Amino acid sequence: MTRIVTSDEFVTLILAALKLRYRNVALLDADLDHGLQEAYFDLSLAQHGLNVASNFTFFPDPLHGNSAKLRRAILWARDRGFLEASQDRQGTKYQVTMSDQLARRFLAEPATGIEFLNRVAAHCFPTFQNAEAAV
Repeated sequence: MTRIVTSDEFVTLILAALKLRYRNVALLDADLDHGLQEAYFDLSLAQHGLNVASNFTFFPDPLHGNSAKLRRAILWARDRGFLEASQDRQGTKYQVTMSDQLARRFLAEPATGIEFLNRVAAHCFPTFQNAEAAV
């Protein structure tokens, strides 16, 4: 049976994968948006093989340059304590504040499969390609 993946669930799973893959994950707003949009594109291509269906899109609005659904999912994650936003000279920076324990719980049986999430974490967030791996 095909499982529905929501935008909130998808963002949470990506954050959990990043948290367990890299130490001290912090992303600028534009990098987070871009990475999640790329991850959504990968999901849309892999849905059939993963036996999942998304009930959302992260395609950017041409007028505003971002996706309202993506912004809401990021705010949802922030409101639950999975992300913390701060401002600096470069703009808004998001720190993944989800605990390792909670990340492991989310990734215990993800709808998309752990292999997909690990691939997306490495492919869609190249900022961390040379980062120190989490222990």
